[in-house]
Amino acid sequence: MRLRILAIAVLVAGLASPAAAQISLFADDPVIVAAYENRPDDVRDLLVRRASTTRADSDGRTALIWASIQGSYDAIEVLLEFQTRTDIVDEIGNSALYYAAGNGHYDVVELLLEADKVIDRENRDGRTPLMHAAERGRAEVARLLIERGADFNQTDFTGRSVLDLARNSRSRQLVKSLEKAGAQ
Repeated sequence: MRLRILAIAVLVAGLASPAAAQISLFADDPVIVAAYENRPDDVRDLLVRRASTTRADSDGRTALIWASIQGSYDAIEVLLEFQTRTDIVDEIGNSALYYAAGNGHYDVVELLLEADKVIDRENRDGRTPLMHAAERGRAEVARLLIERGADFNQTDFTGRSVLDLARNSRSRQLVKSLEKAGAQ
Protein backbone atom coordinates (compact mmCIF):
# COMPACT_ATOMS: atom_id res chain seq x y z
CA MET A 1 0.00 0.00 0.00
CA ARG A 2 2.82 2.40 0.85
CA LEU A 3 4.38 1.75 -2.56
CA ARG A 4 1.14 2.69 -4.31
CA ILE A 5 0.78 5.91 -2.32
CA LEU A 6 4.42 6.81 -3.03
CA ALA A 7 3.98 6.15 -6.76
CA ILE A 8 0.89 8.36 -6.89
CA ALA A 9 2.65 11.12 -4.96
CA VAL A 10 5.66 10.98 -7.30
CA LEU A 11 3.41 11.10 -10.36
CA VAL A 12 1.38 14.02 -9.00
CA ALA A 13 4.57 15.90 -8.17
CA GLY A 14 5.66 15.43 -11.79
CA LEU A 15 8.83 13.63 -10.82
CA ALA A 16 8.17 10.50 -12.83
CA SER A 17 6.56 9.51 -16.08
CA PRO A 18 3.19 7.73 -16.09
CA ALA A 19 4.97 4.54 -17.23
CA ALA A 20 7.27 4.65 -14.21
CA ALA A 21 4.29 5.16 -11.93
CA GLN A 22 2.48 2.26 -13.61
CA ILE A 23 5.45 -0.01 -12.92
CA SER A 24 5.42 1.05 -9.28
CA LEU A 25 1.69 0.49 -9.07
CA PHE A 26 1.95 -3.10 -10.19
CA ALA A 27 5.17 -3.83 -8.31
CA ASP A 28 3.19 -6.21 -6.13
CA ASP A 29 3.03 -8.62 -9.10
CA PRO A 30 6.58 -9.85 -9.58
CA VAL A 31 5.80 -11.70 -12.82
CA ILE A 32 4.65 -8.52 -14.53
CA VAL A 33 7.69 -6.59 -13.32
CA ALA A 34 10.18 -9.33 -14.26
CA ALA A 35 8.61 -9.70 -17.72
CA TYR A 36 8.54 -5.93 -18.32
CA GLU A 37 12.18 -5.64 -17.27
CA ASN A 38 13.11 -8.64 -19.46
CA ARG A 39 14.48 -10.78 -16.65
CA PRO A 40 13.82 -14.28 -18.03
CA ASP A 41 15.51 -16.13 -15.17
CA ASP A 42 13.28 -14.38 -12.65
CA VAL A 43 10.20 -15.05 -14.80
CA ARG A 44 11.14 -18.73 -14.97
CA ASP A 45 11.73 -18.95 -11.20
CA LEU A 46 8.37 -17.36 -10.49
CA LEU A 47 6.51 -19.59 -12.93
CA VAL A 48 8.17 -22.73 -11.58
CA ARG A 49 6.74 -21.66 -8.21
CA ARG A 50 3.33 -21.48 -9.90
CA ALA A 51 2.95 -17.71 -10.06
CA SER A 52 0.00 -16.58 -12.17
CA THR A 53 0.52 -15.44 -15.75
CA THR A 54 -3.07 -14.22 -16.07
CA ARG A 55 -2.96 -11.67 -13.27
CA ALA A 56 -3.38 -8.16 -14.67
CA ASP A 57 -2.87 -4.58 -13.60
CA SER A 58 -5.70 -2.06 -13.28
CA ASP A 59 -5.83 -1.65 -17.09
CA GLY A 60 -6.11 -5.39 -17.68
CA ARG A 61 -2.52 -5.75 -18.89
CA THR A 62 -0.85 -9.04 -18.08
CA ALA A 63 2.84 -9.90 -17.92
CA LEU A 64 2.73 -10.98 -21.58
CA ILE A 65 1.16 -7.70 -22.65
CA TRP A 66 3.68 -5.60 -20.68
CA ALA A 67 6.58 -7.65 -22.04
CA SER A 68 5.23 -7.13 -25.57
CA ILE A 69 4.94 -3.38 -25.05
CA GLN A 70 8.53 -3.28 -23.89
CA GLY A 71 9.86 -5.78 -26.45
CA SER A 72 11.12 -8.17 -23.77
CA TYR A 73 11.82 -11.07 -26.12
CA ASP A 74 13.60 -13.37 -23.65
CA ALA A 75 10.91 -12.98 -21.00
CA ILE A 76 8.20 -13.65 -23.58
CA GLU A 77 9.96 -16.86 -24.62
CA VAL A 78 9.78 -18.05 -21.03
CA LEU A 79 6.15 -17.00 -20.63
CA LEU A 80 5.21 -18.91 -23.79
CA GLU A 81 7.24 -21.93 -22.67
CA PHE A 82 4.91 -22.05 -19.66
CA GLN A 83 1.83 -21.92 -21.94
CA THR A 84 0.86 -18.37 -21.07
CA ARG A 85 -2.46 -17.51 -22.69
CA THR A 86 -1.99 -15.24 -25.70
CA ASP A 87 -5.70 -14.55 -26.15
CA ILE A 88 -6.03 -12.27 -23.13
CA VAL A 89 -6.63 -8.63 -24.02
CA ASP A 90 -6.52 -5.49 -21.90
CA GLU A 91 -9.49 -3.29 -20.98
CA ILE A 92 -9.63 -1.72 -24.46
CA GLY A 93 -9.24 -5.01 -26.28
CA ASN A 94 -5.57 -4.77 -27.21
CA SER A 95 -3.58 -7.98 -27.32
CA ALA A 96 0.12 -8.59 -26.80
CA LEU A 97 0.49 -8.88 -30.58
CA TYR A 98 -1.24 -5.51 -31.05
CA TYR A 99 1.27 -3.75 -28.80
CA ALA A 100 4.32 -5.54 -30.19
CA ALA A 101 3.27 -4.65 -33.75
CA GLY A 102 2.63 -1.00 -32.96
CA ASN A 103 5.92 -0.64 -31.13
CA GLY A 104 7.86 -2.19 -34.00
CA HIS A 105 9.17 -5.21 -32.09
CA TYR A 106 9.64 -7.42 -35.16
CA ASP A 107 11.21 -10.36 -33.30
CA VAL A 108 8.49 -10.32 -30.65
CA VAL A 109 5.79 -10.22 -33.34
CA GLU A 110 7.36 -13.31 -34.95
CA LEU A 111 7.43 -15.09 -31.61
CA LEU A 112 3.83 -14.23 -30.79
CA LEU A 113 2.63 -15.32 -34.24
CA GLU A 114 4.03 -18.77 -33.57
CA ALA A 115 2.01 -19.00 -30.35
CA ASP A 116 -1.19 -17.18 -31.31
CA LYS A 117 -2.80 -17.95 -34.65
CA VAL A 118 -5.40 -15.16 -34.37
CA ILE A 119 -3.62 -12.51 -36.39
CA ASP A 120 -6.59 -10.17 -36.98
CA ARG A 121 -7.92 -9.90 -33.41
CA GLU A 122 -9.79 -6.58 -33.20
CA ASN A 123 -9.79 -4.20 -30.26
CA ARG A 124 -12.84 -2.16 -29.22
CA ASP A 125 -12.24 0.28 -32.09
CA GLY A 126 -12.09 -2.51 -34.65
CA ARG A 127 -8.33 -2.07 -35.00
CA THR A 128 -6.02 -5.01 -35.63
CA PRO A 129 -2.28 -5.45 -35.03
CA LEU A 130 -1.67 -4.70 -38.72
CA MET A 131 -3.62 -1.46 -38.42
CA HIS A 132 -1.59 -0.45 -35.38
CA ALA A 133 1.68 -1.19 -37.18
CA ALA A 134 0.48 0.78 -40.21
CA GLU A 135 -0.67 3.70 -38.11
CA ARG A 136 2.75 3.92 -36.47
CA GLY A 137 4.68 3.47 -39.74
CA ARG A 138 6.16 0.08 -38.83
CA ALA A 139 6.76 -1.12 -42.41
CA GLU A 140 8.78 -4.25 -41.61
CA VAL A 141 6.29 -5.45 -39.02
CA ALA A 142 3.36 -4.71 -41.35
CA ARG A 143 5.03 -6.74 -44.13
CA LEU A 144 5.55 -9.64 -41.73
CA LEU A 145 1.90 -9.57 -40.66
CA ILE A 146 0.74 -9.49 -44.28
CA GLU A 147 3.06 -12.39 -45.17
CA ARG A 148 1.52 -14.35 -42.31
CA GLY A 149 -2.00 -13.71 -43.55
CA ALA A 150 -3.23 -10.49 -41.94
CA ASP A 151 -6.19 -8.95 -43.73
CA PHE A 152 -4.88 -5.73 -45.28
CA ASN A 153 -8.31 -4.68 -46.57
CA GLN A 154 -10.03 -4.70 -43.20
CA THR A 155 -11.43 -1.41 -41.87
CA ASP A 156 -11.92 -0.16 -38.34
CA PHE A 157 -15.24 1.06 -36.93
CA THR A 158 -14.73 4.51 -38.47
CA GLY A 159 -14.19 3.02 -41.93
CA ARG A 160 -10.44 3.67 -42.04
CA SER A 161 -8.43 1.01 -43.83
CA VAL A 162 -4.89 -0.19 -43.25
CA LEU A 163 -3.85 1.86 -46.29
CA ASP A 164 -5.51 5.00 -44.86
CA LEU A 165 -3.62 4.54 -41.60
CA ALA A 166 -0.35 3.96 -43.45
CA ARG A 167 -0.84 7.16 -45.46
CA ASN A 168 -1.36 9.10 -42.25
CA SER A 169 1.89 7.68 -40.86
CA ARG A 170 3.72 9.20 -43.84
CA SER A 171 5.66 6.00 -44.45
CA ARG A 172 6.04 5.90 -48.23
CA GLN A 173 7.70 2.50 -48.01
CA LEU A 174 4.71 1.05 -46.17
CA VAL A 175 2.16 2.69 -48.50
CA LYS A 176 3.98 1.27 -51.54
CA SER A 177 4.12 -2.19 -49.97
CA LEU A 178 0.42 -2.14 -49.21
CA GLU A 179 -0.52 -0.87 -52.67
CA LYS A 180 1.69 -3.54 -54.25
CA ALA A 181 -0.09 -6.19 -52.15
CA GLY A 182 -3.44 -4.90 -53.42
CA ALA A 183 -4.63 -2.93 -50.39
CA GLN A 184 -7.43 -0.45 -50.95
